[in-house]
Amino acid sequence: MNPGKIGPWPRVNNGAISGRGSCPHDRKEPGDYPMPLDPASSFHPSIVPDHDSALSLEGMGGGDLPTFVIHPTDAYIVKNRPVTLTCKATPAIQIYFKCNNEWVRAKFHKHFDSTDPETGVSYKQTSIEVTKAEVDQRLEETGENFFCLCVAWSSEGSSRSEEATVQIAYLRKDFILEPISQGVPNETPVQLQCRPPEGVPTPEVVWLKNDEEIQVDLDINFIITNEGNLIINQARLSDTANYTCVAKNIVTKRRSVTARVTVYVNGGWSTWSTWSECNSQCGRGLMRRTRTCTNPAPLNGGATCDGDPVQRAECTTLCPVDGGWSEWSKFSACGRDCNNWRRRECNDPPPQFGGRYCIGDNMETRNCTGGLCRDSEESDLQIQTNSPTFASARSEDNLALYISLVGAVTVFLLVCLFIIVVWWRKNRHSDMSSSSAALTVDPGKPYGYPPDHSYVAQPDLTRSTGNVRGFPVMPTLAFSDDKIPMTMSPLHSNNSLKIKVVPPDVPMTRPITPSNRSATPSNMSTLQRNAQIMSNSLPDMQPSTPEMSDVGTSTRRPSSIYDAENLAKILPSYVDPAFAACGTIGAEGGRLAIQESGVSLLIPSGAITDGHTEDIFIAVLREEKDRPKMNAKQTLLGPVVAVGPHGLHFRKPVIVTFGHAAGLRERNWELTLLSSESHPNRSPSWQNLVLIGEETLNTTAYCQVDERDCHVMVEHLSSRYALIGQSAPATQAVKRLRLAVIAAPLQPSGDYNFRVYCVADNSDELEGVVQSEAMLGGQMLDTPKILPFKDNGRDLCLSIEETLPGWKSRLGANFQEIPFHHVWGSSQTGLHCSFMMERTDPQIQMVTARIQVFQGSPEEERQSLNITASVSREGRMPQTTPSLRHKREPTLLRSESDLAIPKAPQTPAEVFRLPPAVRASLRGCLDIPNVKGNDWRGLAKRLQVDRYINYFATKPSPTDHILDLWEARNRDDRAIEELILVLKDMGRSDACLLIESGVSTPLVA
Repeated sequence: MNPGKIGPWPRVNNGAISGRGSCPHDRKEPGDYPMPLDPASSFHPSIVPDHDSALSLEGMGGGDLPTFVIHPTDAYIVKNRPVTLTCKATPAIQIYFKCNNEWVRAKFHKHFDSTDPETGVSYKQTSIEVTKAEVDQRLEETGENFFCLCVAWSSEGSSRSEEATVQIAYLRKDFILEPISQGVPNETPVQLQCRPPEGVPTPEVVWLKNDEEIQVDLDINFIITNEGNLIINQARLSDTANYTCVAKNIVTKRRSVTARVTVYVNGGWSTWSTWSECNSQCGRGLMRRTRTCTNPAPLNGGATCDGDPVQRAECTTLCPVDGGWSEWSKFSACGRDCNNWRRRECNDPPPQFGGRYCIGDNMETRNCTGGLCRDSEESDLQIQTNSPTFASARSEDNLALYISLVGAVTVFLLVCLFIIVVWWRKNRHSDMSSSSAALTVDPGKPYGYPPDHSYVAQPDLTRSTGNVRGFPVMPTLAFSDDKIPMTMSPLHSNNSLKIKVVPPDVPMTRPITPSNRSATPSNMSTLQRNAQIMSNSLPDMQPSTPEMSDVGTSTRRPSSIYDAENLAKILPSYVDPAFAACGTIGAEGGRLAIQESGVSLLIPSGAITDGHTEDIFIAVLREEKDRPKMNAKQTLLGPVVAVGPHGLHFRKPVIVTFGHAAGLRERNWELTLLSSESHPNRSPSWQNLVLIGEETLNTTAYCQVDERDCHVMVEHLSSRYALIGQSAPATQAVKRLRLAVIAAPLQPSGDYNFRVYCVADNSDELEGVVQSEAMLGGQMLDTPKILPFKDNGRDLCLSIEETLPGWKSRLGANFQEIPFHHVWGSSQTGLHCSFMMERTDPQIQMVTARIQVFQGSPEEERQSLNITASVSREGRMPQTTPSLRHKREPTLLRSESDLAIPKAPQTPAEVFRLPPAVRASLRGCLDIPNVKGNDWRGLAKRLQVDRYINYFATKPSPTDHILDLWEARNRDDRAIEELILVLKDMGRSDACLLIESGVSTPLVA
């Protein structure tokens, strides 16, 4: 501010206004206002600049004290540009600035009066300019900042505004502290320090990564502290870059030196390879195994692995032993050919360990008559054969031989023709021959076999693929001969049909073989044959009691045989109806479930276009050809699931659910979901669909792996799905095995054979064993047990102990082993060991024993299976032991056709716990993100489906897809209650109210 712009406030008249720094009193008489002194004085007061101004204050009375609407604010002078300070007050007669406790002269003020058109209130606004020279002068004289305030007067007095400081803005060049380049290990925190240069106003600090500003609001891995330091929470490989600290204010910005951050990875050893062959062909030598520094490989200057990549161990190779001849035997007696012979063996020593076989002949022949052998008979015979008489006789013999051969061939062809005609006529008229025949089942023989067919149990260590014909056939049991006569339909009123009813407590002992299927025309499927028998035989009959109904314990059956036949048409030829569920699904959705196998397919509402329906099926494939080919490290963890029709696209994902046997507590699995896009009728070609834990935005499916179940969300149906796994590097994954011991009823005499199954712990594996053994009359002797099986290369051991006196093992040893690779990497089903117990006491009528199952050594974790069986009066095992299934209801003709009915779909009312209206309300409630995070993201986290949350984030309604997955994962009665508790924990009482008001009663799974 130039000289003469401000001056002190002198005492005037009656001393109402004091000297420098004082303010006018609140109330003044007109004669008390200050009058101007010498106008040229630099300390001339600026409140009343002239006599006319003083006179203008006279006669004012009434009103309020001034109120400031605008206060002067702090300002900075940039590059010699002056700044403007402004005040605005009402009601006000005058407003003047006072800077550095001195009044600013009136001529330097700019006044502006205004009136609010709506309220009629008058405002007075005053402003001044402050230059860089005035601020510098203040700093030079006092070393203090330049400051100003406003004073406003009304008739009632004066008011003072807030102070404002005026400073010269600047930013020094040199940083107080600059960042330094450094290297850090992967996934460790790192801090880059920075202290910005001095500046007014205080500079703001930002950081550049490769010359691009780091947005800390978008990337939570970066933090900028109040001091200006940059913290990287977890340095990733992608964080290797050049970092620059930038300080900026209104004057300019400064860049620090660039610091290079290198994120390196230290090398890690891979697992050891297998030992090589011994390098010595005879005697002591060395064998070696190797490992590589690739788990992970060193990166960005990371340290290499400590230790040796090669390990050697001593070994011994048995030296090859060449064979040697034994002594010659004595010469044999002289033969008719005048020769005798002698032998020797290559066993002194025998060739071993790759040694050469003996050189020379093992037999020697010599003449034993000294050259006196007679050959007259041979000469006579030669003369006779050359005579004409002998030639004539030989011709007659040849003619008789030719006639005999022609006659034999003719008879053979006639017999074959006769058999073909009889067989053709029999098949042609088999459907009409029932007028005089009764359909019965011999209680003692398998259905479809001749009465005198017998069966013998086969004791052996076997490995089954789930085929009934692969199991040893058990002795037949005696059933009751009660038969229920039933009349035929009106079209066959003269015929009668007798159907055998198998009692519920009698196990099925009849294997299903191709001969069963030959009982009906070959061009009819099993389901069609079953439908024909029941539709022709039972047109009007309804089961009057539960004993006469076909009741499934855990699966939903078709309401009629005609519905079953229609469902079977949906299934392709390669699918067994007994292990399938199918149906026609519309836009409302539905669910297909094979309850015994733990396999299901949930089709959410909206997955199928409105007005359209799709014939959909899901099945379990148990044949070895359908299973994926794996390397030695991989193992199959669940069933192979077929879904169809192949290639069907949905509007939103459907959920395929199946069980798995992976022990997830240690988190040491590398899991992969496989799919096959090859035609269902061809051998599968497997590809990786989801590498669990390594999903990207290009991953087309989502795989939720719970403790015992796997849920796969897909919009496109592949022909097959399977879950495989292997141990993570340097770990030993655990696969759960389910152990079950099964045997046929103990007979009064003979040996006793039982089988110990060691299968993957998922519902389908044991179900396959149960179905196969049920056909053979097998019963479970103890509750199945779970055994953790580690990926450590050790074999599975089974030992029989505490055998009841009167029995002994026929195997010569009470101990059997199953090789590790058979358990871990085999693609077969029904893996088991057979034990044959020999009865040493003919009077013994019961058997008890204990089977210990462990891996590697007895000190490891083990499981015990108890065997207790006795002979009952009926020749059946007493029902004190667990049965293969829950108690069954009796079924008509318990045969293959009885099992080969596919499961029908569940309706939307039976499947979905949340009505569509409630779902729509929840979508609108939770789809919108909020700051608290208790939206769909919080729901996914609470439901533990947030492993790869980007899958849901890319969907039109994340909440809708999360609830679809919730429907598939939660099939118990308390699902709704648990969902409400989750929403309450999230603090979403509004969502809880929507569910409580929209869901009336809980649904049954």
